[in-house]
Amino acid sequence: MKKHPQLWWQSRINRLGLFIGFWTLLGLINVGQSYFAHLSRGAPFDFSSALLLGVSDWYVWAALTPLIIWLGRRFRLDRRPLLLNLFVHVVMTLLCVMTVVVLAVPVYMVLYPPTELPLVVQRTFWGLVRGYLQGYLVFYSWVYWAILGVGYALEYHGRFRDRERDAAQLAAQLVQAQLQVLKMQLHPHFLFNTLNTISALVHQDVDVADRMIARLGELLRTTLQNAGTNEVSLRQELEFIEPYLEIEQARLGDRLAISMDVDPDTMDAYVPNLLLQPLVENAIRHGIAPTTAQARIEIRARRANGELRLAVSDNGIGMRDVPESSRQGVGLANTRARLCQLYGHRQHLKLAETPGGGVTVDLVLPFHEAADGRTDAKDGPAASAAREWLTTAAANNQKAQDFGPASEHP
Repeated sequence: MKKHPQLWWQSRINRLGLFIGFWTLLGLINVGQSYFAHLSRGAPFDFSSALLLGVSDWYVWAALTPLIIWLGRRFRLDRRPLLLNLFVHVVMTLLCVMTVVVLAVPVYMVLYPPTELPLVVQRTFWGLVRGYLQGYLVFYSWVYWAILGVGYALEYHGRFRDRERDAAQLAAQLVQAQLQVLKMQLHPHFLFNTLNTISALVHQDVDVADRMIARLGELLRTTLQNAGTNEVSLRQELEFIEPYLEIEQARLGDRLAISMDVDPDTMDAYVPNLLLQPLVENAIRHGIAPTTAQARIEIRARRANGELRLAVSDNGIGMRDVPESSRQGVGLANTRARLCQLYGHRQHLKLAETPGGGVTVDLVLPFHEAADGRTDAKDGPAASAAREWLTTAAANNQKAQDFGPASEHP
């Protein structure tokens, strides 16, 4: 899985700097207010003293923030017992306000000695604490609840992002599962049809049937190699369909002609794995097989305006004589579903009458190329075991042929 680059604010050091900077900014706002107040009275302004006094109480709040966030998670206001949790936060509000005042007053007394304070101000420590509480109790209480609220907001935002990520992962897994189900339906579909074709020839022409079985072995081997791959290059797809076309030509004889008009620039373009085979199979089974006339299958591929345009044409009986159930069979329906899952609205599949008779299936896909002209298949354990069995069976078959020709069955 591709690792996304870390955002600047996701670094722990950067987050700490942002945290300290935020509380420092609040202190600077206090300094600005103090400056304008002195300026309006025409009184002298000591910037260093005002800065130290302005940030001292906010830095205490910064130190208390982790405790407040922890209390928010430990005594949640969105869970029971609500009254108990609310009581805890009210008590902690008073304690935090008292802590900030008790720690801020000594700074104030150092910067402004009691002998320099006006007589109306109580010059003792507790007198200054009482004066601070009278002036800042409500404001500092709001600060506590603001920190608590921001903590909840960040927590809910994190949960929302996690759910978004999980939903995206589940959606991707669902698409993969749907694609695998569609491919599992498609593989036995063409396999059984091909086996039926071979079984019809076993008692008629053993040599042709033997060649078809060998080509079927190649088909199965290629299918297993690409079992975990949703897209392959067009070159691979054409190589895969070649044994299938040979099987059909062996069955139909000279009356089936295959032509390919493929632009070389499209050979490395990605296409869905097992895309062309069901389209060609539909053309042969429903368009050509019902007739005895000379048959032709044409496969075309072009690149235009960032799209890959594919077409599979036949000169068979056309759509008017094909039942609606055949037009929406397993092969074509699965092809539509897979295209929709892989490319969404960026794909298009259309059936149309071919001029002069027959049917043309036009496909439009987004054009994107394989980096090196091939796609490595991802095999699961079952695919690897099955491929190993096929390899062994092929070797045994070759040994049997070395000892003599296969006997004919009655």
